[in-house]
Amino acid sequence: MEVKKLYESGDYLIVNKPYDMYINSDDENEKNTVTYHIASPDSHLSTSFQPLHFVQRLDYATSGVLCIAKNKSAAGRAGKLFEKRLTKKYYLAVVRGHVELDLADIEYDVGMDPSTADSSHRMVAVTPSSEACVLPRAAHTRLLLLETGYYGSDAVSVVLLKPITGRRHQLRVHCSALRHTILGDYTYSGAADVAPHRMFLHATRFYWQLYYVSDDVHPEPVPLCPAPRAPPFPPSFHIKTPEPFFSDQKFASQWKSEQVVCKYKSEAEFMAACDVIDRSYVIGVRYKLFSCRE
Repeated sequence: MEVKKLYESGDYLIVNKPYDMYINSDDENEKNTVTYHIASPDSHLSTSFQPLHFVQRLDYATSGVLCIAKNKSAAGRAGKLFEKRLTKKYYLAVVRGHVELDLADIEYDVGMDPSTADSSHRMVAVTPSSEACVLPRAAHTRLLLLETGYYGSDAVSVVLLKPITGRRHQLRVHCSALRHTILGDYTYSGAADVAPHRMFLHATRFYWQLYYVSDDVHPEPVPLCPAPRAPPFPPSFHIKTPEPFFSDQKFASQWKSEQVVCKYKSEAEFMAACDVIDRSYVIGVRYKLFSCRE
């Protein structure tokens, strides 16, 4: 699969990662990695001639926007953006079942599954009915219902997910905790969801805003396009990938819409949906908070 470069500057590279691809690998013979397609296979190692620094990570099965720093200094600046929560990430997902609310805040802590604690393979959300987990950490996801329909004969919903925190497998675990496991998620369906050709989770939009470190303004990446060069210090920066599911014939041939709750197919509609999920509250919607701290 092609790893498409979306933006590039002297400090950063932003790509659209395909689904079912590793970010990197210590196996020099592994070619199914982002680093193999855009740089040298060992570029994720500090010993590389031109090392890359992944300031965010996407699971093997997750596709979408991936931001990479080209040097330690740039990685440190991006790290402070994430630390100060000056970045926003928006994911499109198809989940099992019809979601019966419009907007939700999911504040279940996330920790390691005790049965896989040695490998850190599975994570667990701490819910009122869950069992113990290892090293739970606070986690927060916002969910906005976009559309309900059917995948074949199975009820599914299209949702917009916005992680406020960045825990391992957070979106997958939180959806599973609501009993709306992401379509095609082998791990959190108990190895049962094997019919779909992929897991339907895609990092659709990435946003960051200007910040200051030691009185120095941090410049944003410059778009690779024929348009005039962007201002060196724009107030904010965002990038969005094309919609990945309904343009996939394997999914589209199985999909039947039931109800569109919030339009999202065009870029303008998707940006409007992002504005809705960014608000602290929305009047006139079915809202619920999921938390063990109530």
